[in-house]
Amino acid sequence: MYTIEKDGWKFIILFALIGLGFIFLIEVLWPLGILFLLLAAATAGFFRQPRIDKTFAEGEIVAPASGKIIDIREIEEEDFLKEKVRRVSIFMSVLDEHINYAPLAGEVAHLAHRPGQFRQAFREEASAENEAQTIGFQSGERSWMIKQIAGLVARRIVCRCRIGERLRAGQKLGMIRFGSRVELFFPLSTDFSVKLGDKVKGGRTVMGKMR
Repeated sequence: MYTIEKDGWKFIILFALIGLGFIFLIEVLWPLGILFLLLAAATAGFFRQPRIDKTFAEGEIVAPASGKIIDIREIEEEDFLKEKVRRVSIFMSVLDEHINYAPLAGEVAHLAHRPGQFRQAFREEASAENEAQTIGFQSGERSWMIKQIAGLVARRIVCRCRIGERLRAGQKLGMIRFGSRVELFFPLSTDFSVKLGDKVKGGRTVMGKMR
């Protein structure tokens, strides 16, 4: 069962009104009207939001986004964790759901927005150069981070969490409009069960476990 994410309605209504205007007010342009109605339907699909009623075991890491695992590597994370970590990158095409979720229950301890480029999100340089929002979490002595990254088509990152807010695993925290990338940053001791090429579903797929 799906609903429509609230940010999507203004786009859907706008495209539908333009389409109906072409069809009924400028009849000679009715094919263009049909095109805008199809665009409204496609936009509704993009902003679809699944109804999720699922609980997760302690330490289970939930996919923060729906898409394909395109990279897994060890890097030095200097913004929040400030240590060598394992980074897992998820690419979201325009056909994927674009809602983003908290990967684990914890308190938001770090928020930072970085202006930047809008390169193709599946490219490695997008991680370092594209516009991005980092969200760092803490729970006791454990810390982890996710990064929302804009892409070639995605020009709007939506982050709805605040410093000090406590989120449960799989709780919605925002979205990225029209295709993008989300990355997980976890300690090297974390056991990830996903591999390159795997498809995951945001808020539902368990990607591993944090020790």
